[in-house]
Amino acid sequence: MRYAIAVAMLIVLAGANAPASASESRKQLGLRLDALTARVKVLEGRMLTGDPAALRLQQRLDDLEAQLRTQTGANERISFENRKLQESLKSLQSAVDLLSREMQDVRAQAHNANAALGRFLTGDAPPASESGAKAMAALKDEQMAAAMQKNYGEAKSSLAQGYFDQAKAGFSAFVERYGDQPLAGPALFWLGEIAAVQGDYRAAAKAYIETLKRFPKGSKAPEAMVRLGAALNAMGDKAEDCRTLKAFSGQYPKASAAVRARAKIERQRAGCP
Repeated sequence: MRYAIAVAMLIVLAGANAPASASESRKQLGLRLDALTARVKVLEGRMLTGDPAALRLQQRLDDLEAQLRTQTGANERISFENRKLQESLKSLQSAVDLLSREMQDVRAQAHNANAALGRFLTGDAPPASESGAKAMAALKDEQMAAAMQKNYGEAKSSLAQGYFDQAKAGFSAFVERYGDQPLAGPALFWLGEIAAVQGDYRAAAKAYIETLKRFPKGSKAPEAMVRLGAALNAMGDKAEDCRTLKAFSGQYPKASAAVRARAKIERQRAGCP
């Protein structure tokens, strides 16, 4: 090791003391290296004989070797610390991203709660217990309404795509869970329509009747009455069909033009007077 360091130092010193030449041949460089090697061997011999100058050079070489080892170790330690720092930064960035998403969710929830509670959280509403109870009830109603719309929408989407069994299951579950809500009227009507498409006119009539009984003023009630007449006619009960369609005009005089036109078609189909 010392021999190699000495050769390297002599090469550096020779390069510093001699002018650089771009035209210097490789052979000339080899001759210079051989000369430097010979000088190193002379120095080694002087070290063995205890020459003070050689000993000082040896000590200097020892110091340089120790510095080189120290510097190499320091470089390796710095590289290791840099890698650990990069890993820590990546972990910290992941934690920051997760915290940011969680904060966004919390802000959204707080915003929804604030709106639903009638600004109760900000102090705009009186902090009385009655006001708080009303606010919590409003929040609960809003959550239920969102769940209802989601379930009804999923069932309606299945119906639109022709998945009748899936739509039937969805509307049935909706009526069972939200039977006292206004949307249960349309859900019952669509159950009647699915049954009619599948040829089960008895089940269709039952669903239409249930719609009329539970939601006589609902949005689908006029159409349910007309479709009830059609289901009765399909079952062979034309007399009951005609009685139902005859009562339609008095029951729903403000029904839409489309529903009134369908009622007229059904009366003609049944041969009602």
